[in-house]
Amino acid sequence: MEQLHGRALIESRFGKVGSGVQVLNINGAEYDLETVLARMDLLLEDSKPLDMGAAPDGHFFVRYYDGMDQRVVAYEFDASFGFIAEYRGHIAEWIGEDAYYDSLKHVPFRCPLVPGDDF
Repeated sequence: MEQLHGRALIESRFGKVGSGVQVLNINGAEYDLETVLARMDLLLEDSKPLDMGAAPDGHFFVRYYDGMDQRVVAYEFDASFGFIAEYRGHIAEWIGEDAYYDSLKHVPFRCPLVPGDDF
């Protein structure tokens, strides 16, 4: 039996990316997406908040795009904001490999071995 990973695992466990909520009730208090990410020190300069929601087993999840790693991250936590698990899938799994590689063509790349040469 093949084990799920990446996008398949994230979406089978938490639903399609974007299908979650922007405000979540945890222990009787409402938290917006950015507050949850900040509380867990996940609101980073190169990240983009996506969604959050209730996870199986009475846990919660928050999803964001990690720009540095180029991955969609699903971070699972409990009602006291304690870490349970983290799942990652490369962005190419959502946008397609062709679109991913096409996006790289438009980013100038400077070769550190040849000063002044751009590729």
